[in-house]
Amino acid sequence: MKTKTLLTAILMVCTTILFCQVIKVPGDQYFSKEALDAAPYFFSKQFRIKKAEANSFRKKLGHYTKDDWVAAIDSTWGPGISVDEKLAIFDYFTIMVDKYFACFQSLECDQAVINWESLVTSYRQEVEDTVSRGRFAAILNYMCLALKEAHTNVENEYVHSNNIPNPGKPIIGVGGWGQNGHFLAALTPLPDSSLIVYDAIPVHPLGLEAGDEVLGYDGILWKDLYPELLDAQLPIGGLFWWGSSESAYLHSWLMSAGLNWHLFDTIDIVKYMSDDTLHLSTSVLEGQAEYFFCTEQLDIPGVPKPDILNEELFSYGIIDGTNIGYIYGWGWFWDAEDEFYEAISELMYNYETSGLIIDFRLNYGGNMFLSNKGLELLFNTQDTTIGFISRNNPDDHCSWNITGSPGTYVIPGNPFSYYDKPIALLTGPGALSSGDQVALRIKFHPMTKVFGKSTTA
Repeated sequence: MKTKTLLTAILMVCTTILFCQVIKVPGDQYFSKEALDAAPYFFSKQFRIKKAEANSFRKKLGHYTKDDWVAAIDSTWGPGISVDEKLAIFDYFTIMVDKYFACFQSLECDQAVINWESLVTSYRQEVEDTVSRGRFAAILNYMCLALKEAHTNVENEYVHSNNIPNPGKPIIGVGGWGQNGHFLAALTPLPDSSLIVYDAIPVHPLGLEAGDEVLGYDGILWKDLYPELLDAQLPIGGLFWWGSSESAYLHSWLMSAGLNWHLFDTIDIVKYMSDDTLHLSTSVLEGQAEYFFCTEQLDIPGVPKPDILNEELFSYGIIDGTNIGYIYGWGWFWDAEDEFYEAISELMYNYETSGLIIDFRLNYGGNMFLSNKGLELLFNTQDTTIGFISRNNPDDHCSWNITGSPGTYVIPGNPFSYYDKPIALLTGPGALSSGDQVALRIKFHPMTKVFGKSTTA
């Protein structure tokens, strides 16, 4: 069992847009161990080698009730370790959160969203009364979900194995950015909570094409189904992440519809070309394992995508028929510092641009300071942006210290270099961690306007 507890919090306000793009990644190509080790957890876990599971878990046809899911969770992974061992893990995790988690300011200090002590007492009693391995994993997942912080999660090596779930395995996925070979199509939610296919593999097993609409499963809309699954507290898979802001949280659960076909018998689809509503068996998706990379970004004529297979995170170009520069940025690791600097430098000094679009709708994060070199070209002033806080009293959820020296989080603007034309920053729930941070830093530029929904926050 691994726990990851956030020891610092970032106080920020960010915002996101709704456009999309997909890269197909051959299933026989993988990143080196060194490349994965150098990438953030959210990225590297998606690209570890996965295999389909050997057996099917679904016991009956038809829509499962809450009681059905509870029984499936208990039976799938068995009893697990002893009660005493479960309690030891539970106590370790909850004490670590109680003493060190630094994001209670929006949960308990500013508004009464949760009461951590009450949550601990209730779940601990359940563990003490004996729970299965699957239920124990879910308890820790839902305690993390209550904390609304994407870095903070717990995984069980048996329940949250990196395998592709077979039909009926009672585990729910959230999100849908990055490697999504389980569904082989990319979904994004519209304002009415419907889900539009914006790309799919050329010959999709379900015949999905761009413009088709996924309604839900077994005759029930996905926007009504996923709350049922959360109420039944299925363990939450760890390949993707949930949002912390309200809009990002809703977005990440809505777009997860494709990840969860294995929980249902039929999928309900409206075809774009004919407007026909189809009810298709999900069984045709079983055994799929090829890579399919989703970013919620459409192709931009004249602007290449980052070559992720060759460890490229940034790309840039001029939009065809315009003099507008466009930059994609998918993370702050590997060679992101030089790639971002090159993109800014080239578009500022080697092209006559009338404006820039910087697209962070997918950004895995990493080291936000890798943005300094490029931001130095955009800014001509030293701008204080965000700060970090840490808990300074393990007995008080609302007592913090500001950490880091006063100049640590300042944009190092160069008085001899400045971009004085409009900058459009595109953000979305697919940007997290340093993706949140650098989006906010760019927002401080006086020529920047932000378009879209909140980042993960």
